[in-house]
Amino acid sequence: MNTPKIRCTNNVSVHPPLGAWASRPLKWRPRWPRCREKAGGGERLPNNLVGTTGEYYVCAELCKRGYLALLTPKNNPLFDVVATSIDGSRSVSIQVKTRSIQNAQGWKLGTDISKGFAPSGLFVVLVNLKENGLPEFYIYEYRVLSERVSQVYEEFINKPKRDGTPRKEVGFRWFDEVSFNENDHSRKNNWHPIIQVLERA
Repeated sequence: MNTPKIRCTNNVSVHPPLGAWASRPLKWRPRWPRCREKAGGGERLPNNLVGTTGEYYVCAELCKRGYLALLTPKNNPLFDVVATSIDGSRSVSIQVKTRSIQNAQGWKLGTDISKGFAPSGLFVVLVNLKENGLPEFYIYEYRVLSERVSQVYEEFINKPKRDGTPRKEVGFRWFDEVSFNENDHSRKNNWHPIIQVLERA
């Protein structure tokens, strides 16, 4: 009898044990080796898990500072985390943008960031995951980050290519440490902008 063969994405073929199908109840299923995508010597997280990892890190950082921080339902278009004071009298909304360990290019943001429109009390935390240790966090008021990203993009788009031809508009915005100014660097692991709102009398 030919037994079925299962092929994982890492090209490892697995054969179920002979006789297993006949000797076990139909509800039994063999436990196959889990297939994982490898990159750079380590496991590459799917994009949705990269984002979720950053969101939980942000919640943990705020909770350990004495605030309540919760994830919002998925696919919320405006923010990912809500943080409140202990008595619930003050709150902020936070977008979380996370770059993976393998990502050396920076944070890839949507074009909406350049529009500048946002309700008051909205922040953005840029999370840079690390192979070992805690991530790096860059905390911005949404309006401030919008102005910075727009400035960086304008400088990029107005600079001709090496052959002298103009650059074409692109449907995203990159932001990384290469473009950082002194103020950007000062925001590393600096939670004061959010704490200031949550502690406001």
